[in-house]
Amino acid sequence: MKPQTLRHLIIGLLLLTGIFHLTVALLGAAPGLALPLTIFGILYVGLSFYVRADTNDGSKTHSRNAILAAVVVCAVGLALGGSNYLSNGGPIALPLMFLIDIAIITAGVMWLMAPKPKS
Repeated sequence: MKPQTLRHLIIGLLLLTGIFHLTVALLGAAPGLALPLTIFGILYVGLSFYVRADTNDGSKTHSRNAILAAVVVCAVGLALGGSNYLSNGGPIALPLMFLIDIAIITAGVMWLMAPKPKS
């Protein structure tokens, strides 16, 4: 897959999961989950714009930092949310959010490992 296609996939998935997190938080998530879901929802939406901002920038460092940030935040969200879900359960939407996180991490790693175009 082309790096630009991967980046667009990451942008779309980040925006989707951000809105999904915020929707679940607003619709009455399990007690104690509304605040973490809201925080991660805002982070994911913000990251989608951060990754998108590079589309016209062309800076390789900016791209790398944005994709790394997306991968790290998704990994942290997956670890924290997954451990909480395994110990306390939660809404049925959480496993779907975990799958989206895994897809973002996978696409991010593929983007980071893609060969750099020769100048």
